[in-house]
Amino acid sequence: MTRRILDFIAHVCLTRSRLILLIAGMVGAIGLVGAMRLRFDPDILNLVPQHNKEINDFRKVLEEMGTIDYHIVVLELPEGHDITQYEELIGSIAAGYEHSPHIDEVDYRIPNPIDLIDEILPHALLFLSPAELDRVAELLTDEGIRDSVATNRAMLRTPQATAMKDLVLYDPFRLLPIYAGKLRRSGAGFSIDASSGYYLSEDGRMVLILTKPKRAAQDIPFAQALMAEATTIEQRALEEIREAHPDLPAPEIGYTGGYAIAFADEQLIRNDIIANVLFSFFGVLAVFLYGFRRVASIGYAGLPMALALALTFGLAGFAYGELSSASAGFAALLAGLGIDFIMVTYGRYVDERNRGESREEAIRTLMHHTLPGVLVAAVTTSITFYAFVATDFRGMTQLGFLTGTGILFFLLAVVFVLPALIVQSEHGRSGRAPRLFHHSFGSERLIEWSMRHQRAVIVFWIICTIVSALLATRLRFSDNIQDLRARGNPGMLLQERLTERLGQSFDFMMWVNEAPTVEEALERTHRAANLLDPLVERGVIASYQSISSYLPAESRQREVIEILQRERSDRFSPDRIERTFEAALVENGFRPEAYGHYLELFRRALTVETTISVEQIEDETIAKLLTRFLKKTSNGHASVIYLYPAGGTWGRDVPAPLLAAAQKQPEAILTGVNLASGVLRGIVRQDAIRATTLGSIAVFIVIFLTFRSLSLTLLSFAPFVAGSTGMLGLMALFDLELNFMNVFVGLMIIGVATDYGIYTLQRFLEAPGEFEIHATEVGKAVVMAAITSIVGYGSFALSHYPGLRSIGYAAIFGVGLTGLASITLLPALLIRRRRKNEGRVKGEG
Repeated sequence: MTRRILDFIAHVCLTRSRLILLIAGMVGAIGLVGAMRLRFDPDILNLVPQHNKEINDFRKVLEEMGTIDYHIVVLELPEGHDITQYEELIGSIAAGYEHSPHIDEVDYRIPNPIDLIDEILPHALLFLSPAELDRVAELLTDEGIRDSVATNRAMLRTPQATAMKDLVLYDPFRLLPIYAGKLRRSGAGFSIDASSGYYLSEDGRMVLILTKPKRAAQDIPFAQALMAEATTIEQRALEEIREAHPDLPAPEIGYTGGYAIAFADEQLIRNDIIANVLFSFFGVLAVFLYGFRRVASIGYAGLPMALALALTFGLAGFAYGELSSASAGFAALLAGLGIDFIMVTYGRYVDERNRGESREEAIRTLMHHTLPGVLVAAVTTSITFYAFVATDFRGMTQLGFLTGTGILFFLLAVVFVLPALIVQSEHGRSGRAPRLFHHSFGSERLIEWSMRHQRAVIVFWIICTIVSALLATRLRFSDNIQDLRARGNPGMLLQERLTERLGQSFDFMMWVNEAPTVEEALERTHRAANLLDPLVERGVIASYQSISSYLPAESRQREVIEILQRERSDRFSPDRIERTFEAALVENGFRPEAYGHYLELFRRALTVETTISVEQIEDETIAKLLTRFLKKTSNGHASVIYLYPAGGTWGRDVPAPLLAAAQKQPEAILTGVNLASGVLRGIVRQDAIRATTLGSIAVFIVIFLTFRSLSLTLLSFAPFVAGSTGMLGLMALFDLELNFMNVFVGLMIIGVATDYGIYTLQRFLEAPGEFEIHATEVGKAVVMAAITSIVGYGSFALSHYPGLRSIGYAAIFGVGLTGLASITLLPALLIRRRRKNEGRVKGEG
C-alpha cells in the first residue's frame, strides 16, 4: 500500500510538474493573503501566563494603577557651573514633556514648604503619630519655646542668616526636623540637595526630570515614539538656551528608566536580527553552492522554503490574526530545520544520477527509499515543537504550533514541489544527464574509518559521553534575568550611575490596598505601614512611600485630635504657648507682630476639630502629589505603597520577611517586576522539563512505531544522547551557564539529532549488506544538513545578548556533536549489530 502511494506521488511529480508548480503558486498566494492580515503584538505582558495569581496581580496593577516605571531625563552640568544657570533649560525641557501626548505626569521641582504654609500648617499636627506628637509637646514647653527662640536668634547671626530667615519666620518652634525625619523614614531614600528646589545630586552635578508615561515600557512602539519625542524636546530646548545664552556650555543630557532601556534593547535586537538573517541566509546559500556546485540548487532550496513560510504565515494570519513578537521567530527556526529535508532529498537524487540512473528512476528511488525517512524525521521534528503547546506562555505555544505545522508544510513542499522543480529544470535534457556534484566535506574518509574500526569508535564515544556527563555536573543554571540583558545599554549604564550617585534607585515594588471607599483604603494602608516599619528598622527594605506619609488614616487623625483636646489646657494650650512665645521674642529682640499670621495658623492647628480628607485638599501641588498614591479603580479606590530595596536594587528573590508581612494582610497585593520575574523563572523551568519530557516520549513512540524494533529505536537516539551530553560537557568546560533561553535548545536538538539518526538508519535498512557502500552518501547529506543548521543556529552567537549568544554556542556544540555521532558512532553500532545478527544466524544454521 505504501509503495503504491509513493509510486503515485512519483508519477504525479514526473507527469504533472507544471500543474504542481501552478497549484503551489496559487496556494502560496492564498498564504500571502492570510499573512497580510497578520499583526504583531509588542506588549510583552501578553506573552506571560494568563492563569497565575502573581502574574495576574502584576498585570492588574499595571492596568489600573498605570505604569510602574519612569522615563527619567538626566542633565549632567559642566564643571564649574551651578543649577541656577540652567533653570531656563530645565524648565523648557519639563514644559516640553508637560505638553507631550505620551506623558501623564512631570515632576522636576521639589515643593517649597514655605509656599504651602497656609494650606499645611492648620492641619500640620494631624500628620503626626502620637509618639511624634509627644516630641512636639516637648518643644512646646515653656523651656522648649525659650530655647527655640534663642537658637533662632543665634542662627540669624551666622553667615547663613539670609538663607535661614524664612525658616526662622515659618518654623519658630523648630518642628521641621520631626517632619523631615518622618519623610526620611518613609521616603525613597534619595541623597539630593533639596535646598535647590530641584532633584539635584548632593555634588550639584546631576539634575533629574521625572516623567510618568501613559503606557508601559514593554510597549516597544510606544517607547520608540517617546524616545523620538524626547530627542525633539531636547534639541528644541538646547536651541532656545543657545540663543539666550550663547556662552553657556550645554549640559550632557541622557535618558534612563524602563523606556530608554527598552528602546536601546529594541535597537540592539533589531541589529542582531538583521545580522543573524544576513549571516544565516548567505551562509546557507554558500553551503549549498559549495556542496552542490550548481546555481539551480539555490532555487531547489529557496522556492520550497518560500512556499512553506508563506503557508505558515498565512495560517498564522487566519488562525491567530495577531502574533506576539517572540512568536515571529518561528520563521528562522522553520528555515533552519526545513532545509535539512531538502539537503537529504536532493542529495539522494544527485547520488542516484551520478550512479547513472535516469531522472525518472532517480526520483522514484528517492520517493521509495529517502522520502519515508524524511517523513518520519519531519513528524518527529514537528512533535518536538508541538510539545511547546503544553507551556503556559502564549508566545511559546504560538511558536511551537506554527513551527511544528510549518515543518509539515515544508514536508509537503519537499514531497511535491522539489521533484517538480527538478523535472522542470531538467526538461529537454532527455538522455543527457546534467553535471551534478555532492561535496562530502571530508566526511567520506571519517565514515569509512569509523566503519573499519567500530570498536575504537564506540569506546571513544562512550568515554567522551562519560567524561561529558561528569563535566555536566558542574553546569550551573542562572535564573537571574539580568544575566540575559545586553551589555552596553546606555540606559542601564546611566541607571547604574544614578544609583551610585543618589544612593538609591527607582526600582520599587508596590503594596496595593484596594477598598470600596477612600477612607477604608487609607485605613488598610495605615495597617500595612505598621507591618513595614519594622522591616525598615531591620534593613530588610530601605524605605517606603505611601499616602500615609502625607495624609494619615482617619482613625490616626482622630487619635491626634483626641490627644489635643484632652491636653488643651496643659501641653497644647494655645494661650500659654502664645504668651511664652511672645515673651521670648521680646527677650531676644524679635518683633512679635511679625509672627501674627503664623500664630493664627498655629492656633488653628492646636484647636483642630475635624479630620482632613483627600477631597478637602485644595492646593494643586499637594493634590498632585497624592494622586501618585491614590488611584480610582473599577472596584473603588486603591492606595499604593512604594517599597524601595536595601542596597539600591532588588535581589533575585523577594526578601522572605517582606513576603511574610504581606501574608498578614491577605487582601492586599504585593507585586513588582522582581516578584513577577521570580514566578516566571519557576514556570519556565517547569515548562522546559515538561515540554522536553513530552517531546522525547512522543518522538520515541513515533520512531518505535516506524521501525517496530526497540533496539533500532534506541539506536536512533544514540546520536542525541552522545551529542547532547557532549554539548552539556562543553558548556561546563567553557564556563557557560544554562538559562531561560538556552534551556529549550535541548528540546530542539532532539528533533535535529533523531532526524540524522533516522536518515542513517533508513539507509541502512534499505540494504544492510551494502551499507558500507552507501553510508558515505547519507553521511554527506547529514554533514551538509548539520553545517546549514550550525550556520542558522550559530548566527545567534553574534548577538549582543548573552542569552541569545548562549543559544548559539549550545546549538553549535549540540548540532555539531550529534551530526558527528550520526556519521561515526551510529554506523559503527549498525555494522556491529548486523555482524552480530549474521553470526547468530550462522550459529543457528
